[in-house]
Amino acid sequence: MRTKIILGLIVGFAAIFSSCKSDDPPKKEEPTVNPYDTLTQFTGFVLPETGSITFSMDYNFDGAPIVLNTQSYVTAGGDTFSIKDLKHYLTNITLKRADGSDVKLGNYNLLDYAVESSKTFTLSNVPAGNYVGLTLLIGVDPLRNHEGLQEGALDPAYGMFWTWSTGYIFFRINGPTSKGTNYSFDLGGDSNLPTTILDLKEYKLKSKSPKINLVMDVNEMFQNPETYSFETDGYVLHSETEPNAPKLSGNMDDMVSVHSIE
Repeated sequence: MRTKIILGLIVGFAAIFSSCKSDDPPKKEEPTVNPYDTLTQFTGFVLPETGSITFSMDYNFDGAPIVLNTQSYVTAGGDTFSIKDLKHYLTNITLKRADGSDVKLGNYNLLDYAVESSKTFTLSNVPAGNYVGLTLLIGVDPLRNHEGLQEGALDPAYGMFWTWSTGYIFFRINGPTSKGTNYSFDLGGDSNLPTTILDLKEYKLKSKSPKINLVMDVNEMFQNPETYSFETDGYVLHSETEPNAPKLSGNMDDMVSVHSIE
């Protein structure tokens, strides 16, 4: 009797397991689709996966290439001058995605026209995305501007730090004028921080490592929206509290543009 019961249970369990077994083959996992890799209709540029972006900066004056020391330039205010030193910070590059979100790259770079290698730099670990714009600062943001002595491009050894006011010189340009008087502009101060906003919608490029070629027109710091005259507004600017510092910084927001993306 007991043997029959045991056999019955075995048969019952076998029937249950048999009914639970599916004859269908296991489903294959669908491969993950990268929307940025398959994207074909877009503006701006696309990083199909995490990659890097190289930035380069070229300089001109109203379309003419900058040549230090030997070339003369004439401003909208009628001043004729040449350029001995030209260096500035370019920081806080922020990319804008097509969906409106931002990606902050957190860079701090010091560009010196006389140092060729400083005018090109690469930022890594940029997230995949479709990018249609970017913002950059020609200077140092208020947080880092007042943190005191720092390293890297913010090392005071580069001579772009006002020790007496604990702040950075954002933009430096100096040299002689045709009237025998030297000019010297050291722009700084949180209220004088030029901010550039660039639209990239006209471009259409997909790459894991694009290069964005920027150009700075030095002529723009002396015009639009206000004309700056050495004779009227001053040959020297070495403090953020100078009354004409806002005139220069206000003109500088549109100094940088995108030449090409490749």
